[in-house]
Amino acid sequence: MTSQNKIFLEALKRENNQARVPIWLLRQAGRYLPEYMEVRKNYSDFFEMIKKPEVCNELTLQPLRRFPLDAAITFTDILTIPDAMNLSVEFIAGKGPVFENSILKDRSLRLSSKQAIQKLDYVFEATKMIKSNINVPLIGFTGSPWTLLVYMFYGQSPSDKSLIKSFIQSDSNIAHSHLKELTVIIQEYIAEQVKAGAECIQIFDSWGGMLEEEYSEFSLSYINQIAEQLPNDIPLILYTRGKILADFLEDTKIKCFNLDCADVVDNYIDKDLTIQGNFDPKDFHLSDAELIEKAKGIKAKFFNRANYVFNLGSGITPDIKPEKVDLFLAELSGFSS
Repeated sequence: MTSQNKIFLEALKRENNQARVPIWLLRQAGRYLPEYMEVRKNYSDFFEMIKKPEVCNELTLQPLRRFPLDAAITFTDILTIPDAMNLSVEFIAGKGPVFENSILKDRSLRLSSKQAIQKLDYVFEATKMIKSNINVPLIGFTGSPWTLLVYMFYGQSPSDKSLIKSFIQSDSNIAHSHLKELTVIIQEYIAEQVKAGAECIQIFDSWGGMLEEEYSEFSLSYINQIAEQLPNDIPLILYTRGKILADFLEDTKIKCFNLDCADVVDNYIDKDLTIQGNFDPKDFHLSDAELIEKAKGIKAKFFNRANYVFNLGSGITPDIKPEKVDLFLAELSGFSS
């Protein structure tokens, strides 16, 4: 199905001339929606669920049925790539993703990139299916090489960044070897998503904030290589959690950014960039009246900006009530000049 609603893509190209704010949300499908939980309860293993294209199609469509959203994002996970490289991962309640092995346990750990892309065919099948069922642009995504390395190193979500900082200092050659291998696979992965129907790509550098002066060397340089490989007509959005965009903006040619909650949209909106994000999902706990006022303030400020997309600075959490999101987005999307 061809996208009929193109306001999101126009904003990514800094060409939105409609008098309203484009909207999509980080983690817009997921555990805060009761209809998601109805599906999720049928699967003991998260990866069993996301390897079913018809299920990913349904989960992607759920928030589109509820809210006035201008983009869909394929329901999958950034850890599909390590899983396809024979580093099995299990999602454990209260702990998140846990790998069967890790670089921390075994510095000589070697992963298999052979047949990795073929093993990810379920993502591409889901992408095709979703694309045939929507009339808004479809976002494909990936974790950054650095973020995937962090998970591979710890075997789970990190709790002490000093361990991997020590690793990249003492074993930088090994770290770069892993990052190079991940970069090649990610390039192929997003190329296949685009071929299947994704109209833009978002890179989640979820653990980029663990790096300070080493950020350019161990993360951004590889993200830049991925950006250079994308066709010119496919916008790329970078979301780096835990870092301020101004600290690395001069080191990349990327033009679209999803800001962390700690950053400020106003610092970049007048630049030749597209800016989204920054809204703290905790604000969905505000009273109805406060939420409406926030929405009014955002749409009054940004409705006529060609380069702004409303989004969050981090993903929606399970404690958010869908009714609050609905109230806020209904007000935000209702602007008319």
